[in-house]
Amino acid sequence: MKDEFRKDERLYRNVIMDPNFWKKDSGGPSSAIFKDSNGVSVDRDGGREEADITSGFISRFGVENIRVIVSVNAGYCMEIGAHLVYSPVETNKYHAEIHDSPDKVPLHPKKARKLAKNCRVVYANEEDEK
Repeated sequence: MKDEFRKDERLYRNVIMDPNFWKKDSGGPSSAIFKDSNGVSVDRDGGREEADITSGFISRFGVENIRVIVSVNAGYCMEIGAHLVYSPVETNKYHAEIHDSPDKVPLHPKKARKLAKNCRVVYANEEDEK
């Protein structure tokens, strides 16, 4: 996989079972899902089908640890000034991170809010709804 991101590429993020990551009033994702001092860990689509991506998350993390999986467009990340870093690991060649800029890792709260408003849920854990 190339280091450069395509604008039409999708980036996927696992949202854990944490009440801070979900807005009770609107039922949507909170900006907290895009706040991480080590960079926002995501998986690149890598040309895979969404079903394969979600099953990969479930295999790695366990269904009981996933509330939802969201995706954002790489082009939108670039548009708001976020910096995308391809950082594959031995167990995941699709791993990447979203940083605030080339020099600053944690996303600015405004960028995190924009990503939360523009992400889409691609998988929801049915157990969480019970």
